[in-house]
Order: sequence, then C-alpha cells, then structure tokens
Amino acid sequence: MFVPFVVFWALISGGNCARILGIIAFPSYSHQIVFQPLWRELSLRGHQVTTLTTDPINDAKLTNLTEIDLRFSYEVWRSALAEVIDGSQIHFVKVLRTATLAMQEISRRQLAHPSVQGLIHGDVSFDLLVVEYFQPSMFAFAERFRCPHIGVLSLDAPSNILKLIGQPIHPVAYPDYMLSFTDHSTFFKRMKSIAYSLYAEYVFNYYFYSLQQELVETAFGSNYSSLAEVAKNASLFFTNSDPILYKPKPFLPNVIPIGGGSDRFPSAPLPNKLVGVLDAASSGVIYFSLGTNVNTENLPNETRKAILEAFAEFPYTVLWKCDFDHVPDKPKNVHVSKWFPQKNVLGHPNVKLFITQGGLQSVTEAILAHVPMIIIPFFADQFGNAQRMLERGVGLSLDYTNLQKEEFKSAIREVITNPRYKQKATELAELAKDQPMTALERAIWWTEYVLRHKGAKHLRSPFLEIPTYQYFLLDVICVLLLILTVLSCVAYVLFKLALRLAIRTCALGRKKQKDQ
Repeated sequence: MFVPFVVFWALISGGNCARILGIIAFPSYSHQIVFQPLWRELSLRGHQVTTLTTDPINDAKLTNLTEIDLRFSYEVWRSALAEVIDGSQIHFVKVLRTATLAMQEISRRQLAHPSVQGLIHGDVSFDLLVVEYFQPSMFAFAERFRCPHIGVLSLDAPSNILKLIGQPIHPVAYPDYMLSFTDHSTFFKRMKSIAYSLYAEYVFNYYFYSLQQELVETAFGSNYSSLAEVAKNASLFFTNSDPILYKPKPFLPNVIPIGGGSDRFPSAPLPNKLVGVLDAASSGVIYFSLGTNVNTENLPNETRKAILEAFAEFPYTVLWKCDFDHVPDKPKNVHVSKWFPQKNVLGHPNVKLFITQGGLQSVTEAILAHVPMIIIPFFADQFGNAQRMLERGVGLSLDYTNLQKEEFKSAIREVITNPRYKQKATELAELAKDQPMTALERAIWWTEYVLRHKGAKHLRSPFLEIPTYQYFLLDVICVLLLILTVLSCVAYVLFKLALRLAIRTCALGRKKQKDQ
C-alpha cells in the first residue's frame, strides 16, 4: 500500500514542477550569493533549474540544477574595475561610461558563449525566467521562450529601474542608493539627487538599453520587442532591500523585498588552524576584508603602511583578506590569506570589529553577527552604505584616499571600546530577523505564485499605462492655468470696467455738484 502511494505522490509532485531559467550574469560573487539559496531550494522542490552564472554552486547533490559557467566574464570586469574605483569620487560621468561599456562587452561575450547560444537556438523550453536587471539583453530570453519573468537585484533597486517598472519614486524623498547621502537636508543634496536621477535614467534606460538592443539583434534576431517594453512586463521584481538597512519605500504589490541575508549558504567550516588562531586571541580579533571586487593593490602604498603600523600598536589579532602572498613589514599579530570563510569568522565570539569596504552583503553579514564596523568605501553603493551605517550607529566611515595612521587608530579604539556600536548592531539584527517568514521563503512563495498563475499581470503597475504628461499632471496643470488665466483676464476686464464706471460716476457726481 505504501509503494503505490509514494508513486502517486511523486506523479502529483512532478506535475507541479517547472523549468526555470535563472540568469545572474554580473561577474561579482556578492551578486551571486544572494540568489544561490533560491536556485538550491527550487531545485530541491523538484523544479528543473538552469542558471547562467559566473560562480557556479557545483553541488553534485543538486541533480535538478544545471549551471552554465560564465566565470570568464571576470576578466572583462576586472580590467575596468581599477578605473572605476580610482575615479569613483571625482570623475563620476567617466566612471559611469567605463562601467557601462564594460557591461556591454560582458554581455556580448556571454551571449556568444556556445552553451548560451545552445539555449537561444535549441529546442529547450522554460516556464519562467528569473533575471538580474543589470544586463537588459538577457531580458530577451523571456520573449525567446514566451514565458513570464521575474526581475531581481542583489542590491536595493536604483531609481532608474524602479521608474522603468512603474514604481513611483521621488528623488528628494528617496535619494538613489548610489549617492553618498541619504537625506534631503540641504538644497545642494536635493539638486544633486535630482540631477543624478535624470542622468542615470538617460544613461541606463536609453543609452545603455540601445546598446544592449544591438546585442539582442545579433544573438537572438531582429524580430524582438524593445528591451524597455520587455522590462516593463516583469511579473514581479525582487529587490535585496530591507527597511532596517534602507529607508522604507512605498512599494507596489509587484515589488517584493527579499533583504535580510539570513538565508545564505553557510560558509565553509573554519579550518582547524584558523580556529586555533581565533580561540587564542584573548584580547580580541579584527577582521579586515575589502570584499571580492576591491583588491589590496587599490590601496595607496601610504595607506597600506599606515594600516599596518596601526595594527602593530594594538594587542588584537588581525585577520586580513589580502591579495598578496607576501606583505612586507607585516606585524606578527596580522594573519593574511587570500580567502577567509567570512560568515563563520564574523560569527566567532572573539571578533570585535569588521573593517570592510561596505558592500551590502558584507554589511548585512556583520550586522547579523552583531559585529560593529569601520567602513572604507571605494565605489558604487559603498558610500551610501557607509552613510547608512553611520546614521544607524553601528560603526564609523573613513576615506581611504587620505587615511592617516592616528585617524585609523582612533577609529579602531572608538568602535571596539565603546559598547554602543555593538549594541546598535545587535538591535538592528534582532529587527531584521523578526519577520513572519524568511527572505528565502518569501522569494520561493512568490516565484511559485508566478508559476501557478503563468505570470502576474494583474499586479502590473498602473503607472505604466499613464503617459509622462499625465503622470506629472501637465494636462491638468495646463487646464488649471488656462482657467486661472481666463478668470484673471475676465477679472481684469471687469475691474477695468468697474473702475471706469466708478470714475465716470464720480466725475458725473462732481459735475452735478458743480452745476448746482
């Protein structure tokens, strides 16, 4: 009796399974780790998942997961990254152009990859596309397979993308996360936020989309819709944001925040040698990592020297994720490695401080581990993340271009010895974790919701149907101004007539009195 039941249940379950194509094509590990748990869980639920990724999971146990390895994309991105980092604070327009052209070349090479071409021109089909919204050319897969799609981002959603999908956004109330400020306290900030919003919309929603459209014509064919129109047809949009870390926004039902980071894959276990180092650090541990995009060589020599000299004067053990095999003049209390299992390191009770570049994933992991931070931002959203953490009281921020030894020492001393920073991190972690369901559960439920209903057009933003002139009430304003103008003219004419009549009446009255 039991065996037929199992077979019957398997047939029922199989009937609910779908073929899902997941595309996180941007070459950055921090972009990949947000969605790896989603691919894993969907495949374990019986869905056939195929992903285009620069960092495959490579887990043989996930038999329903097929990964197309695009790690060669790192070569293009890293060749542009130094210029992006060096100019991020002073040559914003040039940096944006460099990053845009690098992403264009990455997309071109990825679409030309034999396995990707096999998907485009083969006879495989998919029921759903889950695609990161940084490379618009990948949206064409939704039209290629005639399936609904879910847009995703490993960061908070930038203003140009929110506007594209019909999410109302205000550049003054909600400055873009790429900006280094989060409020609208000064006229200069408001002007800068508006200028950035307009410029980013032009660069990404028009210039970059036109470049990406050319790639679609080359890789897919010429009979495809405009990428902007495909983007607007997203069934849902997952954004890696959390009102605990970002300013709360009034999202429409089709925008699903999946921030929090508590569902990530566990890091590799700490090696025995590293466990020994951490356990023996009776005075405490400082963990220093600039992430996967920023290399140690991006630090000026004077800055590296100041950092090492400062570390040497503290009793703390320092773990430094460093790209160099050998660091000259390295103090005895500093241990370097090209890779540390960050999540587990931060979770060790002896870790007192995390010195980070301020990437969202690193910031999130530190907060969840109750570890205060010193943030040294280099590019992109790191400046905004640093400001947000400064406002929330979980750490301090320093400028790497002019970092002095005494300033660095003072910051370390302040964050480690003042308990309020750790207390604030603990409070934020408890708020972030206190949700009715985890971020992964929310993402899974909504993904299968789209599969069940073959899309979610009923959640489409009504703002997408409103022309620009109506959105800004230009027609209403013009009519009101016309009415006001007409009424003003009528009032003016009546006033002139009344004035003339009054003058004439007075003149007649005076004449009458004179005649008498």
